[in-house]
Amino acid sequence: MRLRKAGYLCLLIGLCVTGCSTKIAKEDRMTEQKEEISLETEMIIETETEFKAEETELQIPEEEPAKRIICWGDSLTYGQGGNGVTYPSILEEKTGLEVVNYGIQGETARQIGIRMGVWPMSVGAFEIPAETVPTEVSLWQWGEDPIMMRLGDCAINPCHIAGVEGTLSYAADDNKYYFTRKETGNAVAVLDQTEVETFAAGDKDSSDIIVLFAGTNLPPNKDTVGELIQMERQMLEYLGSERYVVIGLTSKTLIEDVELINESLAEAFGEHFLDIRSYLLENGLHDAGIEPTKKDKKNISKGEIPSSLRVDEVHGNEDFYRIIGECVYRKLKELKYMEEK
Repeated sequence: MRLRKAGYLCLLIGLCVTGCSTKIAKEDRMTEQKEEISLETEMIIETETEFKAEETELQIPEEEPAKRIICWGDSLTYGQGGNGVTYPSILEEKTGLEVVNYGIQGETARQIGIRMGVWPMSVGAFEIPAETVPTEVSLWQWGEDPIMMRLGDCAINPCHIAGVEGTLSYAADDNKYYFTRKETGNAVAVLDQTEVETFAAGDKDSSDIIVLFAGTNLPPNKDTVGELIQMERQMLEYLGSERYVVIGLTSKTLIEDVELINESLAEAFGEHFLDIRSYLLENGLHDAGIEPTKKDKKNISKGEIPSSLRVDEVHGNEDFYRIIGECVYRKLKELKYMEEK
């Protein structure tokens, strides 16, 4: 009997020891798991810390500062009537940057885009001679004569045709185009529909600031303004710069729907749009230090730029162009396109 009790006692002690051992083993495993989890967490934290540190060290490259301003347009960019004062010349004076005036009198928005290279001209088949002599050439764009270089060739020359550098010109006496190669070389047979690479087409830079002032010649109306907007969008996309200003139209006499056209341009180009017409109407005479005449007041009441700022129904005088230049300059600063001087 005593032996049996002793056996039970041993069995109970064994079970207790086994249970304790099992419990201890479980606790040990749990401890090990916690340590492993803790170690993994520390590694994750260290990795994240290192990543954040590396991320902090990475610097987002700053936008390349503008080195020049390219002004595209017609006679209002050229500065007709300003006695040498142009809005591009005022911009150059105020910014200290190189400012390129690509304004040619009488050009339409389409012709401006052709000079850019956005809608390339092509030539009919001809041979470029070995010598540097003018050679007659036909020019085509959209299946017709683009009527170029009547009053200037800026942004076109020097150009390239079939890899040969030279100059395109227009002769009014015989109403023909000519190409003159820059240097002597081998004669080159040029195929029909070979494109002309204008100077501007090969001189684009995404860091440029673009000022686009087009649409006065063959102006749109409220029903066709979408065509002008589309052309200007294509020009800006082609030039490849995100720093640009689009100037609205000015002449109420020439462009009956000018207010509606400018509203459409403002909606299309947002903060990039400059309504220079409204500014000239409201502040032009004050900025120029001119006391309004009866005629000026009558002009303003009809929505026309005051005559004291104009030389004709479209073109301005020195004050007109100076004010435009100053307004464009303020717009460029507002858009943060340049460092403060």
